Amino acid sequence: MSCVLELLIDGRAVGLGVARLFAMSKCVCLIVTVWCLGGIRCSLADDSQVSAIVGIVKGRVTYESDKSRPWRYQRYYVKNAKSGELAEAVVALRGRELRNVPNVEPPVDPTIDQFNFQFVPETTAIRAGQSIKFTNSDSTTHNVRSVASIAEFNFNLEAEDEQTQRFERAGGLRSPVTLGCVYHGGMRAWIYVLDHPFFTVTKPDGEFEFAGVPPGKYTLEMVHPAGQLRWTQPVEVIVDGTVEVEIRVSPDQKTLKY
Repeated sequence: MSCVLELLIDGRAVGLGVARLFAMSKCVCLIVTVWCLGGIRCSLADDSQVSAIVGIVKGRVTYESDKSRPWRYQRYYVKNAKSGELAEAVVALRGRELRNVPNVEPPVDPTIDQFNFQFVPETTAIRAGQSIKFTNSDSTTHNVRSVASIAEFNFNLEAEDEQTQRFERAGGLRSPVTLGCVYHGGMRAWIYVLDHPFFTVTKPDGEFEFAGVPPGKYTLEMVHPAGQLRWTQPVEVIVDGTVEVEIRVSPDQKTLKY
């Protein structure tokens, strides 16, 4: 729901428009009528009016392999080599106008576990201000270390231990927090911290969808840190419109270096 304001002039109602509410599916309006030369009346607008002022961006990420340039770890991220749906790709919109858009629902702080000498999950995306709980399910001591400019920390985790780290600054898709373990050099993970709610990490189906996007021109970005893949494309979101994008990547997009 959202609020509709109407100005009463000489007994006639003149609509002032629907307030843009990107973070709430419901709102409560005080119904106030001021009887004088003019007045203000607040009434309820239904969900269809709210959805009509925003748009949707959706699509799928696929990977096209090249036998002459094989990806050693492709089998971990592409379950169906023929269709190529890519898992653990971070997809996000980029645009200054998105910074003040609130979350549709309160974000859930994720957990990154150290299990079988791996960070699980390997790729995480959060909004600035969220925290991540680090746990250790192995029987040995691990370490969690980052030298990123947006979040520098270094601590040990004994077996079955845990520690929470808060991330206040956003680095977007260009400046992730890269994790390592000083005791086990093969352990790695990436945390992407965004300043808006329009981002996701793809599942094995490679799909993504951002609802409630304010109309405007943005850049749609995709990175896959394990595959060192980067992709970008301009998109324009219109009122009550849906933008569908097929993100197809191959070794040609292998430009990241971590």
